[in-house]
Amino acid sequence: MALGRGLESLIPQKNKSSENTAEPQPAGVLLSQGQTDFSVGRRDSVFYIELEKIKPNPYQPRREFDEGELASLAESMKQYGMIQPLLVSKIETVVPSGTKVEYQLIAGERRLKAAGLAGLRQVPVIIKNPDEATKLELALIENVQRQNLNPVEEALAYERLMREFKMTQIQVAVKVGKSREVVANRVRILDLPYEVQKSISEGKITEGHAKVLLIIKNPERQRFLAEEAVKKDMSVRELEELVKQEESYKSKTPRVVDPELENYKKTIQDTLGTPVAFSGSREKGKLAISFYSQEDLDRLIKKLTGQP
Repeated sequence: MALGRGLESLIPQKNKSSENTAEPQPAGVLLSQGQTDFSVGRRDSVFYIELEKIKPNPYQPRREFDEGELASLAESMKQYGMIQPLLVSKIETVVPSGTKVEYQLIAGERRLKAAGLAGLRQVPVIIKNPDEATKLELALIENVQRQNLNPVEEALAYERLMREFKMTQIQVAVKVGKSREVVANRVRILDLPYEVQKSISEGKITEGHAKVLLIIKNPERQRFLAEEAVKKDMSVRELEELVKQEESYKSKTPRVVDPELENYKKTIQDTLGTPVAFSGSREKGKLAISFYSQEDLDRLIKKLTGQP
């Protein structure tokens, strides 16, 4: 599957027909009264299923959705229905009464949320059954191509592809149609403290500010300068000048790195599968373990406590 070319290869072209029924079946069903006729031929394998049967995508890289845009899209759906099908996978579970059928979203979470706001009972879908890595890739590609992700969300998605599916930065770059440098720079944002990442996500500072802050290795100083940049509405150039001034006042004596501590750090990172940081010495200090989502935190807790 040529994922780097996007979702177009997975979503068939639309054809016209018409039919009306309350049961989930091939496209050609009007979603609600008053909307225009949208339908797709049977040969395109587009079906209408109940909205309540579709579960959100656990691999969705996008964390934030503009409420105003969702409301606007919902209003459009009330009039015209959902024009582009969702991409879902089919999940069958054996229950005492037989087989329970549900669907998991792969791509189209914004449309799914808007459909709920619009009160649609059924929505058009294309059913695919990719593996877990492909689900994440498809969700990521859709959002990257639509430019829906902020830099932190994009960085988390790239990091997850590398961590969970053992991809290199070059492999990720090929999958999403970006250069390796873009992927590398995005992932570096995750080295910044959470508060700074939050400011980037909220658009208070830019990725350009982040690159400047990464020059500084002290997390507390990174937080302080990020706050200053927000308060004083600093441009990237102004922040860069401030950082250069600070760096010029530092001692020219290079920091002595304890090789044994560095070995400990590498061993812990490899064991936990996540970045860690030491401060202090072997006699007394702090160990900081990074995590990037609730799921990641749960994984680390199980690893540290020996839970299965």
